[in-house]
Amino acid sequence: MKNLLWFLAGSACFIISQPLLRMPILQQLQNSTKFMLAYQLNPLTIGILIALSAGIFEESFRFLFKQFLIKPVKCDFRQPIIFGLGHGIAEALIILLPALSYVPISQLGLAVLERILAIILHVGLTIIVWNGFQKNRKILYLFIAIVLHGFVNSLIPILSSFPNSILLIEGTLVVIDVFMIIYSYNSKKLYIKEDLQ
Repeated sequence: MKNLLWFLAGSACFIISQPLLRMPILQQLQNSTKFMLAYQLNPLTIGILIALSAGIFEESFRFLFKQFLIKPVKCDFRQPIIFGLGHGIAEALIILLPALSYVPISQLGLAVLERILAIILHVGLTIIVWNGFQKNRKILYLFIAIVLHGFVNSLIPILSSFPNSILLIEGTLVVIDVFMIIYSYNSKKLYIKEDLQ
């Protein structure tokens, strides 16, 4: 039962932080002449700031969920993994399901791979935020998660002008995910054993 609640909380975290809050704000900005002019004059800078905003919204809400809703503070290692899966899978479904009305899933191979890599990243980012709670350094680890999330999303505006940009972006994400998996595995020692709960 706890696993399901953690998963649903992770899904709710994504839905609140992105479709309900960040995306409407970005849509309002796109209706602003000043914003569109700034984007045309400085597409890379504005693209990076938009990418960073995803990290600010998603990681801040991850933090708020852990701070106020997801207990106990000192938990076993399943908690951030399941929460991160809920967050990442919710994002994948919101992105991929509309595409299925246009093309069969067999033609979405690269998109599915990208979503799998993103889910791994979301689990790792959740572990970073949770590690801050385990080590009583919550704000520092929140900041690290925001910067890392913003950096990953910034790969799109930074690399999109290069030839084979999709391969560059996905390849970089693979490398980041490998490091995240290693980091996550080494984080297990910060968590209580499941049978102690």
